[in-house]
Amino acid sequence: MNRLYEIYYIGKADFLDRIRSKSIFIIALIMMYISYLFFPQNNSSFYYTLNYNFEGFFYRGIYNSMWMGWVATIAFISVITLIGFYFVRNSIKRERELLIGEITASIGTKRWVFIFGKAFGNLLFLLLQMLIVIFITIIMQFVRGECYAIELIKLLTPFIILALPACFIVSVIAIIFEVIPILRNSFGNVAYFFVWSGICVASLGGEKFYLADVFGMNSTSKLILEQFKNNFNEFKDIDYFSIGINGALHDNIKTFVMDKVSIEMNVFIGRFFWIAISLSVLFLFSMFFKRTSLIKTKASSKMSKVIDTKQKEYNSQKRVVLSEIFEDKIYSNNLSIICSELKFMFATCNLWWYTAIILCSIGVFFAKGETLYKFLIPLIWILPIFTCSKLGIIQINYSMEDYLITYRNYRKSQLFDSAVAGILFSVLINISVIIKFIILNDCLGAIYILMGIVFVNALGMFIGNISKNSTAFEIIYIILWYVGMLNGLTSLDFLGLTRTAFSKQTPIIFFGVGIVLLISSIMIKKNRISTLKN
Repeated sequence: MNRLYEIYYIGKADFLDRIRSKSIFIIALIMMYISYLFFPQNNSSFYYTLNYNFEGFFYRGIYNSMWMGWVATIAFISVITLIGFYFVRNSIKRERELLIGEITASIGTKRWVFIFGKAFGNLLFLLLQMLIVIFITIIMQFVRGECYAIELIKLLTPFIILALPACFIVSVIAIIFEVIPILRNSFGNVAYFFVWSGICVASLGGEKFYLADVFGMNSTSKLILEQFKNNFNEFKDIDYFSIGINGALHDNIKTFVMDKVSIEMNVFIGRFFWIAISLSVLFLFSMFFKRTSLIKTKASSKMSKVIDTKQKEYNSQKRVVLSEIFEDKIYSNNLSIICSELKFMFATCNLWWYTAIILCSIGVFFAKGETLYKFLIPLIWILPIFTCSKLGIIQINYSMEDYLITYRNYRKSQLFDSAVAGILFSVLINISVIIKFIILNDCLGAIYILMGIVFVNALGMFIGNISKNSTAFEIIYIILWYVGMLNGLTSLDFLGLTRTAFSKQTPIIFFGVGIVLLISSIMIKKNRISTLKN
């Protein structure tokens, strides 16, 4: 029982610390807006909900408590299993950032108790997001006005049976990614996206094997699809579903009343099975957790001796007061800063990264069709994500900004120089794609690639200056890359790889957004530097 109390208080402390942060307000607004998109009007052009279409008609249930509860559940699971991971994946990392890792490491709490407590804290935070979705769902039932009778049991049942276990599984995965050293940093952000995609594909592929449904989306869709089959003959032979947007609605809606759902025992068995698997895996990985990982890395013994020597020399000398900054003195030119930024970018890339870029660049000249547009180009554009995510925050991460503001070039043009370096870096990576488009007489496509480069680098700069970390950019960019580039959603295809986006000149819009973001980043940086300077 004492262990359970320890787990509870560790999780509670972690949860309370999270909801005190400034980001909780932004996260709550995001979840509220996403919840609003679950229930489109009959003439909506933008929404995110369960899609069942047949011969130009959009099918859904009347907006009553049962229908809204089940649709909100499957949409919530699809969202929280992806972005929810990024919301809670820094649970252990924050121990180091807040400089309390040494205290935590020194207490006598068992390793598995600490890990389970952190997972419980993650679960509480995700359940808070679930409560927000439930609250907005109730409000939307009144707003849509098709049924004013609130039946809480019918609305909450799918959340408790399916959404709650999904939140728990995501909480466990987030902790496991923090325990494994290679997955703690930016690589883990990208790796989880592919893990999530693989889990979703495997879950939907195992239609006859209910235990393959990890997050519960397939179980939810089957229960809803059964309702369609009972009410519409056109769905008798349909066994698939989709979530998202499928064109604008123009009152082309067919509805039915969903008032009863039969939940089979297999659904409960599947949820308990994956909860048990999650607990077992979490306990296993807790055995590999090291308390020393909570402590910031200390300097080596050799470096410590050097520091001690320098400290003694400093203490033996008279304290020197530094002179004021010479505003008219230039310490280096802009070209030197750009070259230094480029060297740093290339130095952070590993051998496997260079190998992948070279192979993809060679393959571009021989590929065509889907291989070029749906494989090689997207692969080339996902590889530099770790470099672009650090634009604008390198100096902050290494605590160099207080020192660098003494240089006039840094104060006046460093961010612009970093943007130029980032653009040159991206151009070098995409040089084979640009040449390929020119060979194909697609000069406009080559220009669109350059516009996309400006947008991505400006986005990295802006988000880095706002959030002061790389995670936010990595989340947003992965979504843009997956939805716009891989799946060809016209409104998010910032490279114009699809015919529709190309004809609608979508990259030009993103280029304009990029210019605005770059200007905003420069203004934000100047304001921050002036604050530090004063």
